[in-house]
Amino acid sequence: MFEWLFNAIRRTIKKRQTESQREPSLQSETREISSSLKQNKKIVKEIFDRCDDLVIHEFRLGQTGAVEAMLVFFGPMVDQEMLQKSLLHSLLKVDWIPRMAGTAWLKESVIPSGEATEKNTWLEVGNGIAKGLVALFTEGQKHVILIPIREDVKRQVSQPVMETTVRGPQAAFNEDLRTNIALLRKFLPTSRLALENFKIGELSKTEVSMVYLKGYVKTELIEEVKSRIQRIKTDAAQDSGYIEEFIQDNRWSVFAAIEPTERPDRLAGYLVEGYVGLLFDTTPFALTLPTTLASQVQSPDDYMNRYWFSSFIRLLRWGGLAFSLMLPSFYISVTTFHQELIPTPLLLSVAAARERVPFPGFMEALFMELTFEILREAGVRIPKSFGQTISIVGAIVIGQAAVSAGLVSPVMVIVVALTAIASYTIPSVTLANSVRILRFPLMMASAFMGLFGMMVGLSILAYHLCSLRSFGVPYLSPLAPLSFSDLKDTLIRAPAWKMNLRPRLVGIAEPQRQHSDLKPDPPATRVGRSPWRRGNR
Repeated sequence: MFEWLFNAIRRTIKKRQTESQREPSLQSETREISSSLKQNKKIVKEIFDRCDDLVIHEFRLGQTGAVEAMLVFFGPMVDQEMLQKSLLHSLLKVDWIPRMAGTAWLKESVIPSGEATEKNTWLEVGNGIAKGLVALFTEGQKHVILIPIREDVKRQVSQPVMETTVRGPQAAFNEDLRTNIALLRKFLPTSRLALENFKIGELSKTEVSMVYLKGYVKTELIEEVKSRIQRIKTDAAQDSGYIEEFIQDNRWSVFAAIEPTERPDRLAGYLVEGYVGLLFDTTPFALTLPTTLASQVQSPDDYMNRYWFSSFIRLLRWGGLAFSLMLPSFYISVTTFHQELIPTPLLLSVAAARERVPFPGFMEALFMELTFEILREAGVRIPKSFGQTISIVGAIVIGQAAVSAGLVSPVMVIVVALTAIASYTIPSVTLANSVRILRFPLMMASAFMGLFGMMVGLSILAYHLCSLRSFGVPYLSPLAPLSFSDLKDTLIRAPAWKMNLRPRLVGIAEPQRQHSDLKPDPPATRVGRSPWRRGNR
């Protein structure tokens, strides 16, 4: 009892000591700017204590040197050449300063930047300096001018890494928000493209931009997304994955209710259909919402190729999704409980292959699946130059050694290999990860109750999918609830001239996507022949 009380008192004293150490800088941040340059310099050093990369450059403004001034910035975050040749040159070459001149005159007439802003509180000034802006303090003024002269440290626009396509645009988002917005506006050069900015994180101040097309999105969806973003109170949100977990509907579901994308053309396609997008600074992935199971099986390649080929490939993806989820469970069920379902010649072959294996089918499948997951994770973490080689060689060597040692059967190696290949046909990484997790509970259900257990697991999964919502949109739409008009772009892909309407539950604000008379028919003639035939007759 006394020990607990002593520890509580010690924690309280330590907490108060920590708060007292932070008190000077926190008090400074809440105060207004002083008109004394000396006092402002003192407060700057208090706020940015122990920041050795902070630069404080004092000088006299103008050729007469009548006004003392000070530039404050972080050296690594500022373009030094532009600072010297543009900003300092303009400030030092001022011929005369009006008697009642203030910071507004400097911003409008002297500073060579149209994006300079005036601030009068230390909280705003401190955040601006921390983001890489240059702060200009002048003697006798209670306003500070923040000037953007950032060092260009962004990555150049490159090809997509996760969402590769054979045909179509090959540009991907990067970690700079302005570049991402420019890429999106290149695909949607319209005044309807709206953009609303937010800042998330007390420390990180992560910039988030909500993008949508005015008149194409339901007002309720915009307000709901806005309210969920504004209620986030956290110290740091450095990636879209952090924010995704804060705003999604289904907190405990293994399925993602928000779809990430690194392609500006794909985000533009979603916006045209009535979706909302979220762009982030410091991350190359945008979020599209709401999302459905069908949208995660779609790929940008589907709309770049002929609809016959696209429909065939999309059906293969749905089959790959089913194979990746159920193939190991089906093998365990049939070989453990339902051998009568296997044809006799195949049964004899499977039995001969498993004759030396000392483990039941479930342990055999579990061992191989876990081994493959370890190899896949190792292939991701190993340096790219030889990661793929090691993962392939490791899979071949371990598989061959396991079969030779009698730990697993050759049939099980084939099943695991088919399951892995089928999982790579799923375009969405988030959906593929969900399937990887769900594969193991289905294997356990099949090991205990055979096909009955497998069907029970699938029934529970179907019930869970039917109950999911993504910002009010059912996760299984347009399959459940059924929408015949939306089936043109679900299991298969209909011709472009047939898809006249937007998704019924998403693009209801403006359902008409295009005219209904766009079918490419040949021109009619009096004799029913085309102009080509008539001209060559």
